[in-house]
Amino acid sequence: MQQVRPAWRDGYFRARVVTVKKLSTDMLEVLLIPERSWPTHVAGQHIALTIEINGRLTTRVFTIASGANTRQKEKQICLVTKVKAQGALTPYLHSCVPNQWVNISAPMGEFIWPKVEKPLLMIAGGSGITPFIAMLDDAVNNAQLNHTPVHLLYFAKPDEHVLLNELSAFSQRCEHFTYDILSKQKDGDVEAHLCNFANAHWLVCGPHAMFEQVESYANTINVPVSSEHFAALPVLSSSSLSQSETYSLVHNGQSLTVDNQQTLLIQLQQAEQPVTYGCGMGICHQCQCVKKRGVVRDTRTGELSDSAEQLIQLCVSQAVTDLEIQL
Repeated sequence: MQQVRPAWRDGYFRARVVTVKKLSTDMLEVLLIPERSWPTHVAGQHIALTIEINGRLTTRVFTIASGANTRQKEKQICLVTKVKAQGALTPYLHSCVPNQWVNISAPMGEFIWPKVEKPLLMIAGGSGITPFIAMLDDAVNNAQLNHTPVHLLYFAKPDEHVLLNELSAFSQRCEHFTYDILSKQKDGDVEAHLCNFANAHWLVCGPHAMFEQVESYANTINVPVSSEHFAALPVLSSSSLSQSETYSLVHNGQSLTVDNQQTLLIQLQQAEQPVTYGCGMGICHQCQCVKKRGVVRDTRTGELSDSAEQLIQLCVSQAVTDLEIQL
């Protein structure tokens, strides 16, 4: 099968690498051509990208930085990502070569152009510019900006803003789109730039700290906010749990002591146990395993499982009782 369809894997879509280009010191642009069976995305959605690193499949989530119109015309999609020095995947992207096959998921997410009859304020921080580039790409081509005024506040460190040519092109093609290039060091925190947009619908994508500032200000003036921010899921604090306790975890015939403060995935990694994982955020399902007995808590919802055999995801599960799992 690999001779006929390289990188084919059941449950995945294949995509061919076109180019990998450095945009700034720590930002990369990756162009991919998905196979024809890949579903059409909606601007603002994200995918899970999987590549093989040292013989192991590694997955991370990236927002698509191009619109559906570009996919239709050019048959390709664009990913723009910050390269993290200690990251599990991004430091290896530069080694991808043209025509190499990788795997991608179907498009996911609900952070898309809102159906509202009011101006839009887009607030981007760092690589959080990517969904807005995709939205504006489609909005310009679909003439949405002829009816909806849009202003973008784009924060990044000095000289680390990317895709400025695209923003300039959007503003030249549509007078209803305007933008500000900002940095916290020079222009202050985001709150100082929000007071003039009380009549708009806000969209924010960036670091969690930026999202918290925007959400707090929006609540004080009763402005609707749509948001997207990728970060490791927070571990529930001990104050939100009954009390810090330890339990026995039996897996593949081995026994391990775990607590109810960290996820099972983190504790298996700390114990240097072999475990398959990907995004670490409950999206890609690569850390899915069979819970044979015991109860776990879902860190995203607080929901408790039953005690019977069922599939769980290690990255979003905390122990509530003694457990037995099958990796």
